[in-house]
Amino acid sequence: MNDKEIKKLLNQYTGIIERLRRNKIIRTGKVVGDYGEYIVCKKLNLTLVGNSVNKGYDAVDKRGKKYEIKARKATAWNKPSIFPVNLSQLSVTDFLIYIEFNNKWDVIRLLKIPAKEINMENYNRVVISQDLIERYPSIL
Repeated sequence: MNDKEIKKLLNQYTGIIERLRRNKIIRTGKVVGDYGEYIVCKKLNLTLVGNSVNKGYDAVDKRGKKYEIKARKATAWNKPSIFPVNLSQLSVTDFLIYIEFNNKWDVIRLLKIPAKEINMENYNRVVISQDLIERYPSIL
């Protein structure tokens, strides 16, 4: 691939990101996380909080319950199974939402887990284990 082809692809990417930002689908440039928040809010009728880097939660429901949303996207070279979350996030949120996309951006898993049920692994990571999937099946 030559430099001209690379720049053309990168410019297309920039145009796509700018369009997604104008339409409020992504907010920070973290495409997977922002798109995950957008989809979760749409599917679960949640409202994103005003500050995209709010401490501890990303959205609220009509009853005032708080949701921390974590999104992952599987690729041919990466199958997500863990994600970072810290105790301060879990202490201010009611639910942890895990959304996973396949390589074509289809939702393949959407879990709603009560924050008080989360067991932290080493290094402040939550592991999407088979046990967790069975206890909180996908709510698609």
